[in-house]
Amino acid sequence: MKAQFKALAMACVMAAGTIVAAPVFAATASPVNTTFTATGATNLSVGGLNVPCTSTFVLVTDGSGNVTVTQATFSGGGLCSSVHANNLPWSVSLPTTTTAVINGVNVSASIVTCSGNANATIGSSSITLGGSIGSCGVSGTLAISPTFTVH
Repeated sequence: MKAQFKALAMACVMAAGTIVAAPVFAATASPVNTTFTATGATNLSVGGLNVPCTSTFVLVTDGSGNVTVTQATFSGGGLCSSVHANNLPWSVSLPTTTTAVINGVNVSASIVTCSGNANATIGSSSITLGGSIGSCGVSGTLAISPTFTVH
């Protein structure tokens, strides 16, 4: 009985060690060393005020497949001319092959600044924004050119 208990305890320790020691891999994008443009209709909402714009983001992959947003511009009527991206570049985390987190987003619109991380769903030819950036809401779908792969 004592030997069986020791064997069971050792098996549990080994199994737990395997789970704990398993590395966590983030996804990467390809092709590497490439500049992508993502453009589309977006909406920034602040305190019940909606600011619909056409947004254009320039994303760059490095040699390891890491993604960075290097430029962000906003155009259209109304308050779009007052929307500005700050503190670029923004790093992009790829926790899975279909999700992204744009880190350190900072956007100002008139007298409001929205800052935080933005969540996105990604595909080979589009990025869909949804959720919040700090106290501001963000939504929209942007077409990516050229297409890319997350793996």
